[in-house]
Amino acid sequence: MEQLLIVEDDIGLNQGLCKALKADARQIISCQDLKTAKEQLLCGGVSLILLDINLPDGSGLELLQEVKENMPGVPVILLTA
Repeated sequence: MEQLLIVEDDIGLNQGLCKALKADARQIISCQDLKTAKEQLLCGGVSLILLDINLPDGSGLELLQEVKENMPGVPVILLTA
């Protein structure tokens, strides 16, 4: 099953993305901070990341760099307002 990781601290936007991207053959994993996102990535299986740049516990760019180094095949879409 395809897994999408959404990392967005704005609750309304996070929920909207989850609802818009939900499909029978897709699992949505939702996080609101870097710490939780990193924990989810350790579980493996993520095929796409939607990542907010500004998060309450740091910059999404930090996580982007880690993903590029450790999971080079996983695409990342950056979000900002």
